[in-house]
Amino acid sequence: MHSTMVIPGFEGVEVRKTEERDGCLYLHVQMPKKTHTCPSCQARTRRVHDYRVQKVQHLKWFERLTHLFYRKRRYACACGKKFAEQNSLVERYQRHSKEWNQAFGFRLIHGKNFKDTARQFYTSPTTAVRRFDRVSASHLKEVKELPRVIAIDEYKGDTD
Repeated sequence: MHSTMVIPGFEGVEVRKTEERDGCLYLHVQMPKKTHTCPSCQARTRRVHDYRVQKVQHLKWFERLTHLFYRKRRYACACGKKFAEQNSLVERYQRHSKEWNQAFGFRLIHGKNFKDTARQFYTSPTTAVRRFDRVSASHLKEVKELPRVIAIDEYKGDTD
């Protein structure tokens, strides 16, 4: 497929094929082949060992649920190490795109509740709670000593 359209978030990514089935949009993508550095011996290589297809959930596109079929390249080094290519789409061991994670994290902080946010992003409330814990952990600080007064109950505080 040859296209001149630039899709936001897919800069430097080759969109090989698009298809729509059952109201869902499926994009078949891959990264262009380039030289990578071996994580073991730091040598540079372009030798491809194999390809693997990874299904990745992405943000809704034109109100359609979108999945990426990412054709992941694995490189082989002369030292015998095999490693995956660097990409801008998905983190290692993840099933959601980086953009999906960003949007989901933002919505978790500013959203109504976990269940509603999870329904909007087609995932489980448990995933929402786990992601919220990961996002909020960097903003929490450890307290050494509690203050003398923690809270005042106004409902019972102004009655006889």
